[in-house]
Amino acid sequence: MGATINDVARMAGVSKGTVSKHLNGGRHVSAANRTKIAAVIEKLGYEPNRIAQGLSLKRSHTIGLIVANIGNPFYAELIRGAEDLASSLGYTLLLASTDGEPKRESSIVKAMRQRQVDGIIFASVRLTDHEVIALVRDGMNVVLASRHLPDVDVDMVLVDSELGAKMAVEHLIKHGHQRIAYIGGPLSIAQFQERAKGWRDALEAAGLPVFEEYAIHSELLNVDAGASATEMLLQLPELPTAIFAATDNLAFGVLKACNKIDRRVPEQLALIGFDNVSFGEIALSPLTTIDGFGQEIGQRAMRMLVDRIEGQLDRAAKHQPARMILQPKLCIRRSCGCSPGKEIS
Repeated sequence: MGATINDVARMAGVSKGTVSKHLNGGRHVSAANRTKIAAVIEKLGYEPNRIAQGLSLKRSHTIGLIVANIGNPFYAELIRGAEDLASSLGYTLLLASTDGEPKRESSIVKAMRQRQVDGIIFASVRLTDHEVIALVRDGMNVVLASRHLPDVDVDMVLVDSELGAKMAVEHLIKHGHQRIAYIGGPLSIAQFQERAKGWRDALEAAGLPVFEEYAIHSELLNVDAGASATEMLLQLPELPTAIFAATDNLAFGVLKACNKIDRRVPEQLALIGFDNVSFGEIALSPLTTIDGFGQEIGQRAMRMLVDRIEGQLDRAAKHQPARMILQPKLCIRRSCGCSPGKEIS
């Protein structure tokens, strides 16, 4: 028979209640007692009974994570970050993908509520996401990851999309490009509104014309969507000399289309993506991109949610949403025409 919580308490010289508090986040437990309890747990190989804990605390120790497309490498990195931290904190992750379909999201949320998850991380929301709004109204612990709803008071972690887009386009302008196209996602998602705005504002600030035919807003965010958009752009009377793609997945589509018609990147078309997924470094033309911090966002969103669930917030923080906006970073590789890690003069 394995060690019990009573065994841990007796050997550590503390009460059972103190051990229980330590197992549930350590609030109001002194540093000395935390050290003693942790040492005894390791020595005895004690594993807490999460089912019993859940019943006593009215928790399931399960967290839902809803992404837009599990096949997108950015979401794979976000999931990895969330899963690693959830596991270390004693939570099980319940993962689902909406494929961008609101009805599917509705059924997923319903299933997660039936399973009594302690909270949900959404990496899938659109501007009119009634599911999130209803959950927040009902008091569910919710965090948005790499997505946001501008008019809803809810915790969120994301990268500054508008600034990242400006950085990408300004980099291309700096190196002589004036005809810069944009391939983005649906404008029903706030981040793609912001990335399109960043593209437009950077051009206008440089005194360059904004050609509307150079902007393509795709409902899909897969490689084929990026390839189709590129084929459209390369049929225009006056071709762009550079493309800013609002996700790396779309940028991989640009590379696919260019490879098909033997158009060389970056010699004949410069390219910058957005996300910095690991595949970008090993592309045929290694992808210059804006770092979307997928894994970090997953970790930070999970930490934020668990702090809500376990009450690890001060009084002021409990009553206002936490909004963490990460600063973007330009990762220079070959696809923009620069040598890896440094700019061309």
